[in-house]
Amino acid sequence: MSTLITGATGYLGARLLRRLLEDGEQVRALVRDPNRLGIEHPNLEIVRGDMLDADSLARAVHGCARVYHAAAVVKEWVTDWSIFERVNVDAYETLLKICRSGGVERVVHTSSFMAIGQTDDAPGRIADETTEHEPHHHHNPYERTKYLAHLVTKKYVEAGVPIVTVNPGVIYGPGPVTEGNLVGGMIIDMTRHRFPGVPGNGRTRWCYAYVDDVVNGHVQAMAKGRVGERYILGGENVTLDEFVERAKDELGRWVPTMHLPLFLLMIGAHGMEQVAKLTGKAPMLTVGKVGVIKHNWAYSSAKAEQELGYAITPFAEGIRRTVADLRERGLVPPPKRIRGDAVPTEPRA
Repeated sequence: MSTLITGATGYLGARLLRRLLEDGEQVRALVRDPNRLGIEHPNLEIVRGDMLDADSLARAVHGCARVYHAAAVVKEWVTDWSIFERVNVDAYETLLKICRSGGVERVVHTSSFMAIGQTDDAPGRIADETTEHEPHHHHNPYERTKYLAHLVTKKYVEAGVPIVTVNPGVIYGPGPVTEGNLVGGMIIDMTRHRFPGVPGNGRTRWCYAYVDDVVNGHVQAMAKGRVGERYILGGENVTLDEFVERAKDELGRWVPTMHLPLFLLMIGAHGMEQVAKLTGKAPMLTVGKVGVIKHNWAYSSAKAEQELGYAITPFAEGIRRTVADLRERGLVPPPKRIRGDAVPTEPRA
């Protein structure tokens, strides 16, 4: 029987799709635009449809034993904010209803570290799967709807749907620079005078998860994950200062490293959002993004390592591969120095 994947044209989903095909699986992909897949394979069946269309969901699930649900709205700015709840929560629940009636053997749901919540108050400021998100404290619609989707998961597990949840950290690595590839976009900005400095004091830590590690974690969760459990698929917990320094070293170019006060960023974000409402053009910075930046988002992947065999790529190696891929795609320029020389502390004229 086939394996269904939703979100197959996304940053993570596209990589997962290729992995499943490499493993010899019969794969069915639900996509809105088949041309965006950019892949043809004898083991790949394409179902044209939409997460918001229950009929196309039913067609996609029919005859599938396993489902990877990686589809989600991850945008920072939209004109219709209801799209987050309609896709990330309501459509997910519709999918689970269809899986229950169709006798699907297992669902792996791609959640997010944001469904667990910020970790400022966690022991050592590092959280694990036992940490519960505060029900009414969210920085943006994505975080809110990923938390609500977690509640939907719990409801359907109790109803007998065999769901395993994975919670990736901040996913980064080679691949197209989409809205799901935040790190790739930041590194490009560093080379195009769109990165004015490090937000805040630079000491907040985020959990960076290399994309191929996360793909492996999905496959492992399908094979070995316990139904009703969630598994953090993370990586090294790295401060913003450390991230910028590592990226700067790999780029071999001058990058601003001064710290930008969060209150000034928040003022700027409010102004940019007001302009965006008038122009319809997405702002460079949002209030929600500043709200996220000021917190720690650091997690332990020990449970996934112990139960699934999850393995973490060192952050330094992951960033090296990421920059190399961006350079190969022509998205970042070559270094201005020989690797190993000192990085200039001031921009050159």
